Amino acid sequence: MTTAADTRTAESLIRDLSALRATCCPACAVAVQPRESLMSIAMGFKDAPRCFPCLAAALTGDASALGSQVLDYIHRHDCFHEAWQWACREEGVPDTEVPGCSSGTNSAVSAADSASSVPQAQCIAPAASGGAADARWDAGDMSCGDLVLELRLRLQALAPGTMLHLTALDPGAPEDIPAWCRLTGNALHRAKHPEYWIRRKG
Repeated sequence: MTTAADTRTAESLIRDLSALRATCCPACAVAVQPRESLMSIAMGFKDAPRCFPCLAAALTGDASALGSQVLDYIHRHDCFHEAWQWACREEGVPDTEVPGCSSGTNSAVSAADSASSVPQAQCIAPAASGGAADARWDAGDMSCGDLVLELRLRLQALAPGTMLHLTALDPGAPEDIPAWCRLTGNALHRAKHPEYWIRRKG
């Protein structure tokens, strides 16, 4: 059921997508399409949206698997789903397709066709001894795209292998944080809402 908050967030996302129309990918200089901008926002790249192939290269290196996972994430969040449908209408493509790339040109890849190639989760079972955190961040009730944007920036500022202790009160965090970790390759070492221990990849 779509709430008023979801509707407001979707409207904000659509405004962001409209504002990002003239954006070029910082990695390859190709024009970033609305669907790619939304996928970038979902993965915490709102400040520098990438074309989908470059987004995949920055995160997992597997465009087909990442596309399937991000599309699943988008469809499970009403605010993102509404913005996704808007983006698909703008591009004139079905809402079941994710952007793809072949020799530097955008193409469409069906998420359903790539479901079988989704990599195993990067999240691991909680360690009995927990794990000391190298850094801490209290995100309060920050939600949706803002949380993953800030989380990506904070992890990026840490050394590879560093453990971040995150406190996130958002009720969607128990689902969103593990999903984001799987998509980005960072390891969710331990989770007991509202606390999450995330080890930076690398």
